[in-house]
Amino acid sequence: MLTETEKSFLQSQGLSESDVYDARGQSSASWKAGVRVAGLSVVLGSPCNNGGHRLRTRSGHCVQCDTSKLSYQKRHHSEGYVYIAGSQKAQVIKVGTAVDIDQRERNLRGQSYAGISDWTMLFSVKVDAGGKIEGEVLRDLNRIAISRAYEKDGRQQDAGEVLRTDFTTALNAMFRALKQVKFDEPWRSSAWSEYDW
Repeated sequence: MLTETEKSFLQSQGLSESDVYDARGQSSASWKAGVRVAGLSVVLGSPCNNGGHRLRTRSGHCVQCDTSKLSYQKRHHSEGYVYIAGSQKAQVIKVGTAVDIDQRERNLRGQSYAGISDWTMLFSVKVDAGGKIEGEVLRDLNRIAISRAYEKDGRQQDAGEVLRTDFTTALNAMFRALKQVKFDEPWRSSAWSEYDW
């Protein structure tokens, strides 16, 4: 089924043959449903256009051409916190995921994420699939998303999780997304009402 090169690649990523779903000969819709039901991380499918690689993520991206796709997928399905942060100065809200909420708040401020340095954590909750919940909330509020450029590590970046909205609107979207997963007791800042402009 797998070539020696593919087995070696999987091993280099901390994976094995048992993490691979065989999607050969299946339609896209069929294997995308099958890999999720099987709970596997990598799909064996048709060769990619760049290097002829057959190993892909659950969404079809070649993991051999870009191993960051595996990291993103792992984050998407990993336990962690999903949070809502706000900026008084810019009057915007940010939805994101983190392993350590306090550290994330310091990083948002220290990096001046989206060109904003007064980020404050307003809400957090521990979930099994932080990236999945973050994605659901951002899709739900896509109509009010804004793009803000900022500099990180000497390079221009685009902040994509910033919303031109208030805390309550973001919180309601968060709870709609949380209906589909198990989560721990949420934390909410006592200053949340200052972010309902």
